[in-house]
Amino acid sequence: MVILKWNGKKKESDILSEMDETSPFCIHDIYSSNRFSFKLVDEWKNLLIWGENKAILKSLLKTFKNRINLIYIDPPFATGGEFNLKIQIGKNKNYLDKIAYTDKWREGVDSYLNFLYERLVLMKELLAENGSIYVHLDWHISHYIKLIMDEIFGCENFRNEIIWAYPAASAKTRRFFIRSYDTILFYSISDDYVFNDNPKIYQEFSDRVKNALKKDDKGVFYYRGGSHNGKKLSRKVYIEKDGIFPRDVWNDIPYIRANTVEYQGFSTQKPERLLRRIILASSNEGDIIADFFCGSGTTLTVAEKLGRKWIGCDSNLYSIHIIRKRILNLSKSNDALNWKKFYNKEPNSFNILNIDKEDKINRIPNVFLSKDYRNKKLVELRETPNLSVKIHQKDNKIRVELIDYKIPFEDFISDKIKKKIKSYSDLIDYWSIDFDSGNEIFLNMWFSFRTPKSRILSLKSDEYQYKESGSHKISVKIIDIFGIETIKSYPIKTIS
Repeated sequence: MVILKWNGKKKESDILSEMDETSPFCIHDIYSSNRFSFKLVDEWKNLLIWGENKAILKSLLKTFKNRINLIYIDPPFATGGEFNLKIQIGKNKNYLDKIAYTDKWREGVDSYLNFLYERLVLMKELLAENGSIYVHLDWHISHYIKLIMDEIFGCENFRNEIIWAYPAASAKTRRFFIRSYDTILFYSISDDYVFNDNPKIYQEFSDRVKNALKKDDKGVFYYRGGSHNGKKLSRKVYIEKDGIFPRDVWNDIPYIRANTVEYQGFSTQKPERLLRRIILASSNEGDIIADFFCGSGTTLTVAEKLGRKWIGCDSNLYSIHIIRKRILNLSKSNDALNWKKFYNKEPNSFNILNIDKEDKINRIPNVFLSKDYRNKKLVELRETPNLSVKIHQKDNKIRVELIDYKIPFEDFISDKIKKKIKSYSDLIDYWSIDFDSGNEIFLNMWFSFRTPKSRILSLKSDEYQYKESGSHKISVKIIDIFGIETIKSYPIKTIS
């Protein structure tokens, strides 16, 4: 038997024995499919969780042990690099590159292997008996992780090493062959796992076949060649499905370009069509799909469109904000099953959670700071921004207008950034209203936000009508371009 060893490796039993160290989740935000009528309990809510994923995995095991049907993860690849996301400012195309995550490992490959190994052990505990896991990697580290997954999941449960091949148009090297593919390792928990022969996962016919297609009274066909005893033969092959069942080399899915509808400004964003194939093949409608390195939210987006439940987490608060907007904007994105149409549906209810160790200190990313304040640590600010609104009221009907937003840390911001900001509204990326905030939890009943493709922000809400007269509290939330969240409440009285 092969035994894998590296510095710092723990036993699986020791990793699982740490379960007593779990932390509770706090509900940070609620998004209901019916914004004006919602329940805190008794119905499934999709979960978007902000925090460190090892702690989140431990906490999820209390409720979701052996319940998740499919896990897809796109973890760091141990590249030694840094990866960016684009932060756009205002309604123009001004943007900045902010580091989304650093893929550097000071203690070398051992520390990376410990990092991923411990999380994979916990993920296995979450998977249902018919569940599967797909781990997306590349040439840097996939050979190590293949052996680790053999150890955790069993080599008998290895199903495929999938090659996602894509063009490398910008490659300029002449010192080695151009690298233009990623590796996806596909494992199941047992031999009784979900795998669907769904026509929507099929690959297109080759150009040779497409150009050779003909039709007769029996249907569409092409001639397949061959020979026997030196004599050329051919026979008709009739087409029953639009394409061929996927091989383990996927060269029919392009990577994300900035001009595509799904682009989120995230440098490692994966295509929706890649996740569509995985989710349709390895899950059924109503199943729970999870992604614990969810980045720009592709897995969650496709799971939502395909009628699956989902759980996602990321340690980067910007990622959580990007995903929030991406899910809310689903109706204007491509339909997963018919790419030429818009999805044109509102998302199901979801909650944003965090582990109960939230840091309340506002932090300004270095990319916004002047050189005098730019350093390895982020500037910490204990003063909160100030927002001003005008409440338009007629009897029991209310509209809220945003009229100003001021940051108390303007002196820290670089002149280059200040020049890009023409109005207070350029500072705002998202704002929302809870018209009846009797709970401690913020219910996003109305919202307006900017996306990479639509930079227009509405500064006046739709009209809200209270059913009963009396005293109410309106809460307004702003998330600005720095990622800082500000909430302010206003008491009102209505007369029916």
